[in-house]
Amino acid sequence: MVRKDAALVIALTLIASEACAAPTYGTDMLKRGKVAIGYQNNIVFRHDLSDSYGYIKSDQHFFDISYGVYDWLSVCGKAGMADLIQKGGGHPKVSYGYGFAGGYGFRIRAYNNTKEKIRIVLGFHHISVHPVDSSWNSDKYESVLDDWQASLAGSKDIGAITPYVGIKFSKFDLVYKVNEMDRKRRPPENFVGLVTGITVRFRDDLSARVEAHFFDETALSTGAYYTY
Repeated sequence: MVRKDAALVIALTLIASEACAAPTYGTDMLKRGKVAIGYQNNIVFRHDLSDSYGYIKSDQHFFDISYGVYDWLSVCGKAGMADLIQKGGGHPKVSYGYGFAGGYGFRIRAYNNTKEKIRIVLGFHHISVHPVDSSWNSDKYESVLDDWQASLAGSKDIGAITPYVGIKFSKFDLVYKVNEMDRKRRPPENFVGLVTGITVRFRDDLSARVEAHFFDETALSTGAYYTY
């Protein structure tokens, strides 16, 4: 069973590479007092900006930690490194090196049917990316990614597998300055997106997750977690 689950996670990772920024964590909830730690990778393949300002790409790597405040409330935080590429529209292509990235959030279990193993979870998450400054054509570019997100997701446990689907509302802004002047904030083209994902529990204390986002962005999130 574990081998089949592992194969499913790998397959979903590969097919979602054309499909998903701040992940929603699906409907995963920790029991009170439990802690989950792990590694999380978020890849934003394309996120369009409004008014033809082009689009952005980002590769994000995090150490992730979650804590069960109550059985119905989990909080989380993350810290790591991320890069940024800005291109398209009327702007030159600017590639920023890896710099500090971090985030936080919480999840509230709004509905739980233990008999049918169905859950509905509300979530809020934020990620901020501060890549290394870049120079292009003698100009200095400074940039920050600012992602605020609210989500609603539902799931049904099927043995050790929990597929989920939901909707998210996000404001994934690009904030930048050129030559330390005229700080600008460019909002996204779309604010609403579809979330799909799957969590696989290899053991009670070991799990993996793949999550995809559609419509508002083309991105992918994968993670592996240990709970104690």
